[in-house]
Amino acid sequence: MSIPRRDFLKYSGVAAATAGLPAALVNAAHAANDPMDHAQTPATDQPRAADSAPSTAQQKFDPVQKLHPDYQSNNPGTEYFFLGNGLITAAVQTSQSPEAGTHCGILLMSPEHFGRKASTFLYHPERGLINSLVTVAVNGTSANAHAAAADVKWSYPDSIPTVTCDWRVDSCTVHEELYCPIDEPALVRTVTITNTTGSIAKAMAYISLYPNLMFFDEYAVDRTRMTLEARGFATMRLFSNDATRVGDRHLYFDIGDITPGASRSITIVLTLNRTRAEFEEQPLSARRTDATAFWNSGVSLHTNDSSYDHLFRASQSSLRAAVARSGKMDGGIWQYNLEWVRDQSMVASATAMMGHSDIAESLLRRMLTYSVDEQGGTVDASRTRPREAMELDQNGELLYALHQHWMWTGDDKLIREHWEKIARLADYVLQPVFRDPSIGLLKNTREFWERDAAFGVNEGYELTYQMWNILGLAMAAEMAEAMNQPEHSRVWQDASELMKKSFLTHPEYSLVHEKRFIKRRNADGTPQFTFEPKNRKSMPQGMPLNVETVSYCDPDSSSVFPIVFGLVDARGEIAKNTLASMEVLWNQRWSSGGYGRYNVTSEPDSPGAWPLGTMFIARAALEAGDDKTVVRALSWLRSVKGGRPGTWLEFYGDRPVPPLPPVGIVVWNWAEVVMFFMHNMLGVRPEVSGLVIRPRLFSGVETVDARIPVRGKTFDLKIRRAEKKPHARVNGKEITVTSGSIRVSYADLSGAIEFFV
Repeated sequence: MSIPRRDFLKYSGVAAATAGLPAALVNAAHAANDPMDHAQTPATDQPRAADSAPSTAQQKFDPVQKLHPDYQSNNPGTEYFFLGNGLITAAVQTSQSPEAGTHCGILLMSPEHFGRKASTFLYHPERGLINSLVTVAVNGTSANAHAAAADVKWSYPDSIPTVTCDWRVDSCTVHEELYCPIDEPALVRTVTITNTTGSIAKAMAYISLYPNLMFFDEYAVDRTRMTLEARGFATMRLFSNDATRVGDRHLYFDIGDITPGASRSITIVLTLNRTRAEFEEQPLSARRTDATAFWNSGVSLHTNDSSYDHLFRASQSSLRAAVARSGKMDGGIWQYNLEWVRDQSMVASATAMMGHSDIAESLLRRMLTYSVDEQGGTVDASRTRPREAMELDQNGELLYALHQHWMWTGDDKLIREHWEKIARLADYVLQPVFRDPSIGLLKNTREFWERDAAFGVNEGYELTYQMWNILGLAMAAEMAEAMNQPEHSRVWQDASELMKKSFLTHPEYSLVHEKRFIKRRNADGTPQFTFEPKNRKSMPQGMPLNVETVSYCDPDSSSVFPIVFGLVDARGEIAKNTLASMEVLWNQRWSSGGYGRYNVTSEPDSPGAWPLGTMFIARAALEAGDDKTVVRALSWLRSVKGGRPGTWLEFYGDRPVPPLPPVGIVVWNWAEVVMFFMHNMLGVRPEVSGLVIRPRLFSGVETVDARIPVRGKTFDLKIRRAEKKPHARVNGKEITVTSGSIRVSYADLSGAIEFFV
């Protein structure tokens, strides 16, 4: 039996731990209604009191230590707001109850180092994230943010992504704002206390720096400058010009009297591997100006529906938070701690589209340097596979991402620097071990979602391996032309065209079957509709592939890619039939909405909806004019857990552990949202000869106002519903609309483009 939290201070070991705190702050444990507040009382500044072994009374009630709720990444009702700049990553956790986790707890990480949630820098094994909270005392009553009364949301003052937290203490409201400057590894936190009554309020506050004891083993206090420092795996420093006192692990703020209607603010800075002197070389006001300039340099997008704007804006800022300046990126935050060319290529494409080509370039450089071997094979899960298990789509995806960066920036420097590696990347898939020269299609025994022969995958032709290399090789041919390599260009263009012809129309090997796309054909050309594992009992216990009698692999959400990228007429019969087949994936063995990634009967993991698969289908449905499917998919994305902050888990379902890892945050989800709006809705597509714009609005979106940077220029794009036929104006001059699109020369981009659809 564990100690009831509301009885926390009754026991001598804990009562002693409060000895060094002001009485008003200790009163929090007695006065707060939220039982979590008792545990939120900080450790004392008396030496070692709070770090000692549990008292006899504690041992009596809790003989076995248990994991803190903050250990888990996907507790019910727990969500995360991500902040960062490639030098530091922070997340503000919100939880609906103490049992689910610490509301407004802060997770701090270096994007250069992957880890589980328990290895974040402010996590404490027994206290979770409690020590990261600010405590405020007003008139002798103290509290901190808790789920019952603290409202957390996004805000964008001066265009800077900011997390705000609003709560109340006695007669005052508390408003917290957290953001990251753009070029400093720092989290800046402003706390504003406002007196909402007619009487004077006396206020004080404190915050602690209590590091993860697994990674920080040295601690220092500068009592002159009132700076706290934790050293070990990294170095953290906590400081504030507003602090009035410092303890061994706390900054104190004697705020004093607040008159009726007045406000008092304190600003607290937490840095990672940066000294206070280095941070203060530039005033905070100047750092805000730099951050504003950065965020204004990217795409801004506003529709008549703010909930759609939220999806884009949260994804845009979260991508900056997740990718290190080196281009390093965890495929699943707190889950995989590994890198994939596929995921990073999609993020590179999305960040190029949203106007942050510096992020795209860092990703592309890292992949070409570390994730493509000398033969042109790509890395997945931070390793190179044997040829029969290579993820062949990755070659095409990386070529596509390189082309997107080139088209959006107009800069081919990266291509020129890495041309030899890029050429090997394109040539790799043309080897006889993969490619049948008579039909040009690629085969092996690995499929898109990483199942292989052990899961029942036969040697054969995977749809995505063809689709992505049809695109990638054609784009590699364009890059070869720019590099004055006509021989390479001709080989790759011919390979792309033969692959596309066979992919769509070959009588035996086409990936079209009964007028819809299918996932896979065997090496002899017969469709592979089921997976039969070599040993079902070896599959994860209790999962469908372990217990089913027949495991179907169609439909698969990745089969809509040819619709998304225009390899087939999106309004034609094949697209219509393919999208109709996807409805099997909605609510397969759950009732909360969302599409699964594929037929659940062949799932070796837990059944559940996948944001990735849902976005694939939403993008294809938008191309096809299927507004109902688009709206349903986006509505699910907004309402599912994580929709409020715009931070989605890999999938939504139960996950037994071990042996499967905890469910984490997949960065690729954010990229799919950005590409939905940029590539499919706005239809902004830079090409060698000019900029193509081909918008597709869906039900509920009547107006779009965007500001878009392309090739060093920025233009305003206004999209409106047309009363009659589509028409467009560039800088006030009418321009011909052909097949729903216009082509604009790059010389004409500085100005305004109006498109009526």
